[in-house]
Amino acid sequence: MSTPPVPPYTPHQAGQPQQAEPSEQPQPPEPSEQPGPADPFAVVADAVDGMREELASLGDQFRRRLLNDREARRSLDELHAALGHTREHAEGRTLQPLLYDLILLTDRVERQSGDDTQFADSVTAELRTLLEKYGMTRVPVTPGPFDPAAQEAVGTVAAVSPERVGEIAEVVRHGYRMGERVIRPQQVRVYTAP
Repeated sequence: MSTPPVPPYTPHQAGQPQQAEPSEQPQPPEPSEQPGPADPFAVVADAVDGMREELASLGDQFRRRLLNDREARRSLDELHAALGHTREHAEGRTLQPLLYDLILLTDRVERQSGDDTQFADSVTAELRTLLEKYGMTRVPVTPGPFDPAAQEAVGTVAAVSPERVGEIAEVVRHGYRMGERVIRPQQVRVYTAP
């Protein structure tokens, strides 16, 4: 049989007092740190605080989405307006020359009516209806002062009284507009001082 090995000599074996070696096991917590029963008010307060934070986060998210929706709506409205404006210009570029030619044709029919005024009036009415269908309307003949925005003075007539000076004496050729834009000004003669 073999004998167990002898441990090496240490000073505490020779009668010296033994020092406690540090323990590797955890120390039990002090009594004040030990978990006790949870305070129900603290639990409810924590839950309410958590709900408040979540509600605030949802409110912020809702406001951001609302602002994004408003911005998207504004952008969509701007695009829609730009599209309408572009469409009007495109239609004006293609239709306007044709409509202007129809205006000239209307003028010729009115001038050449001669003996058969019924036929000329019928054709003129049809042409005016066709022009109005595409938004071209005749500038109305209204008595009053000369309007350079819608009229062109092509002649003068001596006024019979001073208060008539600057007013329209007669319409020489009808004017036309498309919407608010004057396509062809109304040609008029204007009263002037004698």
